[in-house]
Amino acid sequence: MKKYYPATGLIISFFIALMGYVLRLNREDMRSSVLTFSSSVINAFLSWLLIQFLLQWRKPSGYGWKAVLAIAGCILISLLSFTITRPFSEVQHRMGAFANMRAVYFVLFMRGIVVGGFLFFIAYLFRMSAIGRQAELENERLKKENLQARLSLLQEQVSPHFLFNSLGTLRSMLHEKAPREFIQNLSDVYRYLLNNRMADLVVLKAELDFTQAYLHILNERFEDALITEINIAGSDLKKRLPPASLQLLVENAVKHNVATADAPLRISINTNDKGWLTVTNSIQKKNKVRDSQGSGLNNIRERYRLLAGLDIIVEETGTHFTVRIPLLT
Repeated sequence: MKKYYPATGLIISFFIALMGYVLRLNREDMRSSVLTFSSSVINAFLSWLLIQFLLQWRKPSGYGWKAVLAIAGCILISLLSFTITRPFSEVQHRMGAFANMRAVYFVLFMRGIVVGGFLFFIAYLFRMSAIGRQAELENERLKKENLQARLSLLQEQVSPHFLFNSLGTLRSMLHEKAPREFIQNLSDVYRYLLNNRMADLVVLKAELDFTQAYLHILNERFEDALITEINIAGSDLKKRLPPASLQLLVENAVKHNVATADAPLRISINTNDKGWLTVTNSIQKKNKVRDSQGSGLNNIRERYRLLAGLDIIVEETGTHFTVRIPLLT
């Protein structure tokens, strides 16, 4: 949210300079007065830009330290402005009223504090107001998305339950092992989706069982054309991740690559000691893919950003495509 409000700063600077001009009225000749007025506008405007920059600077994070730095910067700008415009400045024309240059610099020092403090207060109010408006817009967006999600769930509720119950009936009607196992795994997939569609996070053990049921269905379709290797540390099974994240990575690998018996698609799923889940697949890209590669990954990336403020890692070489997602504790 980088907004410097230059127009607002220019207006405020103009009025600050105008106040000084009114106080000097009939004390200076017109030329000196105009030059001093212009110098005051530039001085205040540069101070405004400096304060806006410091407010948006990441470090220091506290507004107290930002205020100290802002006022110190405004003092330096005030001194620098006097040095440049000394031959025709307001202070120069009235130096006779001061005992020495120390008094002059004291006046400049105090002017920097007053102008800097006033501008910092105004800029701080602008920033807080902008942050508040942004938070309100974000809340409205989340409310709208939540309502849309609830509506979609209501619209889709009948179909998954009906299909799930129908699969159970069909399984009871069959006696051969292969079709019963296929239907059982398909039921497990739908059961997982129904049970966790409202969850933010699930344990890796449940996600892995769900993915293995999904892989069983894929193996019935691809047979020897799909080879999967899974190596998950037992200590990672209780860690958490957004539901269907692992399954979506496997689905992306299958959707975007060719798998044949002569050139099987290889998918590796494992964890490391740093708490990351890695899914790697060999690259055998299809000529045309209905959906873009980034849609599923963006879905996972956005969920991690909202839930934990973390990002995923995507790496692609000439032979392999790898996605790493953090496991949450």
